[in-house]
Amino acid sequence: MKSPTVWIIKEQSVRNSTGSEAMDYSPAMTYGEIQFITSHDMPLHPRSSTQLNWDLDVASFVRNYDPATDFIVTTGQPTAIFAVGHRLGAAGKAPRYLVWRREENRYRVLDNSLPDVSSTTLESMGK
Repeated sequence: MKSPTVWIIKEQSVRNSTGSEAMDYSPAMTYGEIQFITSHDMPLHPRSSTQLNWDLDVASFVRNYDPATDFIVTTGQPTAIFAVGHRLGAAGKAPRYLVWRREENRYRVLDNSLPDVSSTTLESMGK
């Protein structure tokens, strides 16, 4: 059995008094080995020369992501976060998230388990 991986959508920088520095993801290492899904922002133009590289990075992540053991830290552009989630869903894999709790100075697992709503309709919900 492979050890858990913490997948981070894109490494972020944080500003400080002297410029910027890479965000410290070491608190997430208590949940597994850190891997970055993408090396750059999602291109905003569909014919971008870097779109194929971004798509290949995400496809590799989807292949390697194990929903039973792995976690995701959602960083980067909102559209990129959504696109990664969409591709996981298309592959039939449910995401497990780590969310930073500033008050606790640590990551917490987000329980994203949802009831099966495939047969739920607005009428059955009384709407």
